[in-house]
Amino acid sequence: MIIALGAVAESSLAVQIIAVSFVALVATIGVYGVVALLVRMDDFGLYLLEKNIKAGAFLIKLLPKVIRGISIIGTIALLLVSGGIFSHYIPWIHEKVHNLPNILGDLIVGIAIGFAVLLPVILFKGIFKKAKPN
Repeated sequence: MIIALGAVAESSLAVQIIAVSFVALVATIGVYGVVALLVRMDDFGLYLLEKNIKAGAFLIKLLPKVIRGISIIGTIALLLVSGGIFSHYIPWIHEKVHNLPNILGDLIVGIAIGFAVLLPVILFKGIFKKAKPN
């Protein structure tokens, strides 16, 4: 969304609204379409097994690996995007990483900011941890 808006930032408000709305619509359909396929992957595998098609077992065994891969790829993507936002829009952070390749600088910044946010969250959870019922 930010990239789409950045691409039409100098255009009229109507063009900005249309462009960002189009990207949002396509992204939403794409994401929910992929999720629907993943949710039904094991069901389809079971259906194939019931029809004595051995590819069904493959789909059922593959789904946990696909989910694990998505979680790893998604985490890396999140670190890169968030690191990119910080390193490109906060000048003093940009100065620290501008000599590195963009992807490496963004990853380092994303990991650093992630840990900086994680530590207070862990401390906050420890301080306000609810007593377990007996």
